[in-house]
Amino acid sequence: MPRAGYAEWDEQDLADWVDERPSRRARRKRLPWLRVILMSSCTVAGLAYLALQQERHARPGEPAKGVPASVLVAPASAWKPVASTPALYALPGGVAAEARQHTNGAREDTLTLGRFGDFRYAQVALTQGTAEPAGSFYVDTVRRAARAGLAVAHQGLGRMVATKFGAVETAPLTLAAKAEQACQAFRFADADTAFGFQGWLCGSSAPDEAQLACFIEGIALAGNASPSLKAVFARADRNRTEACGPGARTASVSVRPPARP
Repeated sequence: MPRAGYAEWDEQDLADWVDERPSRRARRKRLPWLRVILMSSCTVAGLAYLALQQERHARPGEPAKGVPASVLVAPASAWKPVASTPALYALPGGVAAEARQHTNGAREDTLTLGRFGDFRYAQVALTQGTAEPAGSFYVDTVRRAARAGLAVAHQGLGRMVATKFGAVETAPLTLAAKAEQACQAFRFADADTAFGFQGWLCGSSAPDEAQLACFIEGIALAGNASPSLKAVFARADRNRTEACGPGARTASVSVRPPARP
């Protein structure tokens, strides 16, 4: 009996000892790593605090500096305004003129007749030299309208119209600001002479092709021009048509206003 009791106690005690060993070993293994993590965290925090205190004591009177905001600088414009007098070009009637020059030497003169909404309103920009690659007719018209403070409400299908300079691309156009005005957009370019022009002619109603052709025929040289530009206009003057005499050219920019109701 004593031996049996001893054996029973011994087996029970051995079972308890065997069951407790893994948990005790696991706790002994986890505790040292936990201590290392806690001690490392405290050390890093302490060093950071000391570094911050040293920096404050080193510069006591200097205010804290924020992160500077990034500054976006727009690239310089390739066009620079130049004197428009003496004017290189002329149109029948009084016009306002402005000129600008590209960094590559190209020059653009813009003539404006009347104001938007007037019963006679036109704008034409004449370019000497190749300034920038040409876009589509519509895109070029939108850009020039934006420079004039206008929007393109509609532009119709393009067609070619014969003028003294040659075939000119045209399209019906509706310009808009506070109101809308019916116009004809036009564009011409001669790659051989690096000369071209673009603009619009507006009235109380959309000008027809004959009125537009006579308006373009009224563009003339007015000042000292380069030999190549003089040659362009000399050749164009030889192509004048009888339909666009002085009276017709004046009428093309003097559309009568609509009758009041």
